[in-house]
Amino acid sequence: ADVTLTDLPVALLQLQANVSANKPPDGWPSTPPTILPLSWGQDHLNFPSDWDLVLCADIVYLPETYPLLVETLAHLCKNGAVVLLSSKMRKEHKTPSFFEEFLPSRFDVELVHRDDKQNNNIYRAFPL
Repeated sequence: ADVTLTDLPVALLQLQANVSANKPPDGWPSTPPTILPLSWGQDHLNFPSDWDLVLCADIVYLPETYPLLVETLAHLCKNGAVVLLSSKMRKEHKTPSFFEEFLPSRFDVELVHRDDKQNNNIYRAFPL
């Protein structure tokens, strides 16, 4: 499988360090992950729309970026990719509003797991 990891440009060195620290002892089974900068709503058009899966972990915490995140995900998923999002449900960051209002504007959203103890949810989303 081909894997592409993204983050803001300022975080790419840390992302590269994480990838290096988690390299399997016998090497990567296929090609190593590609690491690229991605700023939501700014350079997402530089990415293709033919992904099979978009995996998002703990990225929903700045309400002012929610429309940009939805725009970026919609572009990445034009050809029907499934999105899995794991998120701490922070009321102070209006995280529930992302999954109840913003994401449903472009995606069919389904809660697939709730961890009450950790206050984490996992959602599956399909483009409308």
